[in-house]
Amino acid sequence: MNDQGGAERRSRAFTATGGRVQPLDDDIRLDTHVTPTSSGGDTLPLTERQSQLISLCRPACAVAELAARMDLPLAVVTALVHDLRARGRVTTDQVLDLTSDTVISTALLQRLRDRLHAI
Repeated sequence: MNDQGGAERRSRAFTATGGRVQPLDDDIRLDTHVTPTSSGGDTLPLTERQSQLISLCRPACAVAELAARMDLPLAVVTALVHDLRARGRVTTDQVLDLTSDTVISTALLQRLRDRLHAI
């Protein structure tokens, strides 16, 4: 490849995960919040991308937002989050699923409707 105009060469994004594009489990979604752990997890050195990810998720940050800030494909960031969570360096939390019947009851919706009508 010819490097013209002095443009900076960039490595491919998937080298950050050793070519892996999917985490080993699929519980990390676009809206999963990532937070660095206070204990720090293991003592193994972090890669540049892992360090960048940890610094960007202070305070908690969604996976999709991390991907945008890091200018990396979502699959790569998801795999990085999975690796860091396995090492104890970050925790992940799912946002509240408001589609569950146990979260929003019919009674709550009726009270909301009644109060809106009262306004």
